[in-house]
This record gives sequence, structure tokens and C-alpha cells, in this order.
Amino acid sequence: MPILSFACLPSTQLYLVEQVKQHALKLPVCVIAQTQNAGVGSRGCVWEQVEEGLTFSFAIALGDLPADVPRQSWSVYFGYLFKESLSNAQVWLKWPNDLYKGEEKIGGVMSQIVRDSIVCGIGLNLKAQHYGALGMLDKEALLQVFLTRVQAGISWQEVLKAYRLEFSARHQHCFFHDRGVRVPLRGARVLDDGGLQIGQQVYYGAR
Repeated sequence: MPILSFACLPSTQLYLVEQVKQHALKLPVCVIAQTQNAGVGSRGCVWEQVEEGLTFSFAIALGDLPADVPRQSWSVYFGYLFKESLSNAQVWLKWPNDLYKGEEKIGGVMSQIVRDSIVCGIGLNLKAQHYGALGMLDKEALLQVFLTRVQAGISWQEVLKAYRLEFSARHQHCFFHDRGVRVPLRGARVLDDGGLQIGQQVYYGAR
């Protein structure tokens, strides 16, 4: 997958979404920025720039991806592939789109369907004074490993099977936000389509 590198962008996600809407770039493509000054985070929040991070977005045609991935679960799918690419046992994916190292949030994933493609943005803190961070690594090597996984055609069922094991081990004392309300994840069950069932209520990640 070609990689376009920029010194600075307001947001790799907003930039790439606009390029896809205008058919301005040939897909698949990845856009990486050394810094962002208007990055987009979870629930519409601003993604704060840290001392050192990895911020990128990629776009790929839906037809070039596994057909069994549920539309509402792309962030879980890509987030788990990215987590696996880090090869770090301390890192886990908090449902539906947050990357954690131990108890600290170190990154996030967001996905949106644009025309007949998916645009996914990932931010990872590597060095941060006021936030959780993974630690320094070879960003170019990580990106290549991850993008290779993205294009490898790994099925949703394979990802789901592995993620369910991680979910059971990591989520029993966690919460997630649903329309401004903190929902405890104790006893939650990951459904076949990536949604969460807690009692009689089913939740879906909209990111």
C-alpha cells in the first residue's frame, strides 16, 4: 500500500476522507503525518498532540477486504490487527476502539465508510508527558507490518475468536461510554457481529 507522508496535517482522517470523496487518490493508500493540529478522537473529541506519536489513516476499497466483517465492527477489526502488529503483551484493545497498555490509554482507532471504501485512522502515543504512552519504536516498520496484515484478507471470524479471549481477560472491571452514560462491562458478551450484550441490552460501537 503506498504511503503519503506529511510533516503536518490538521487531521489525517479528515484529509483522507475528503480525498476519497473527491476521488483524488488511487486506493489503497495510507497517509501519515508527523504532527496533527486538529486530530479527531473518540466521540468527536480532539486528539491531543503528544511529544512523539504515530498518527495515520488509510483507505481501502470494501471489495478488497474480507466480506464477513460487520459494518459496525471495522474499528474492532482494524484495532485488533493493529494491536497484534505491536507484538506487545501489555497492549490490549478496549471495546470498541481504544488501545491500552495496562491501565493507561495509549491510542485509538476510528473507522468510517466513505462511498465504497473504508477510511480508518489510528493514533498511538509513543512518548507523552501527560498521557499514557507505549514507548519508542520503529514507526515505519510497524506501519509496514500492520498494512500487510490489513491486505492479508484475515477473516472476521479469526479476529473475533482471538478478541473474545482477550475481552474476557481484560474487560471485567472496565466501562464504556454510551450517549454520555458510563456502562460497566462486567458480564458483557461479544456477539458474532461485534456488538456487546449486557443483560438484555445490545450495544454497538459507532466509531
